[in-house]
Amino acid sequence: MSEYKIMSFNMRTDCSSDGINSFSGRRDFIAEKLAEYSPDVIGCQEVRPHMYDWMIENLSEYYVIGGGRGSDRGDEAVCIAFKKNRFYLCDCQTFWLSATPDLPGSRYSGDQSGCPRICTWATLKPRDGKPFRFYNVHTDHIGSVARVLASNQVLQKISENNQRSFMKTFVTGDFNAEPEDLCIKTMKEYKGTPLVDLSEDSGLTFHAFGQRFDENIKIDYIFADADTKCTDFKVCRDEREGVYLSDHYPIMATVEL
Repeated sequence: MSEYKIMSFNMRTDCSSDGINSFSGRRDFIAEKLAEYSPDVIGCQEVRPHMYDWMIENLSEYYVIGGGRGSDRGDEAVCIAFKKNRFYLCDCQTFWLSATPDLPGSRYSGDQSGCPRICTWATLKPRDGKPFRFYNVHTDHIGSVARVLASNQVLQKISENNQRSFMKTFVTGDFNAEPEDLCIKTMKEYKGTPLVDLSEDSGLTFHAFGQRFDENIKIDYIFADADTKCTDFKVCRDEREGVYLSDHYPIMATVEL
């Protein structure tokens, strides 16, 4: 058995109104703490193109994959970073959370915001083990129906991939939904490949740079197959002189494969 650290990290899009917590004020702190925590695979959300470039240039231990959500495949990415020395990349895909998943920039009609939403998945093969699939997603911040549709679409993709070749599954993401919400219940009650929330006891994950500590909002998750052995779990609550890693806490599960 080998252990792997799986992280979900909403990096918070770069916004000048965040002041000292704009991305330029946080990026060195992020690099420092990622080097310390040393996750093997990271599902990142809200990654603008210049943030993506920064990751490639500064996180030299990692490959970074995944396209942007826009019609030109730009804009925010939901990307996957994985350690170069631990995995081979077998295949990967970014698809849109919509009725037309292969159409860049597409979105659900109805209550979804104007933001397209995407999922990126990859098949990773450990150098000393069997391959697994890793899905990373960021569901809509406005539409509760859109979030449920997104959960079902991700689960459908998992089923389709497992019908081709069954593999262990991990899903990371900012679901913009709390544990009692239907889109999270949908993930946990799926009958095809039963999933569990390895981050169930995380408590608060969204804090708005320290402004919402009293609300105990959990919207970030790490799901895995029900038989997954999780040997450790950590919420990365780092802060230095008012600077946080993000407006979300990164969460990390250590699992045996």
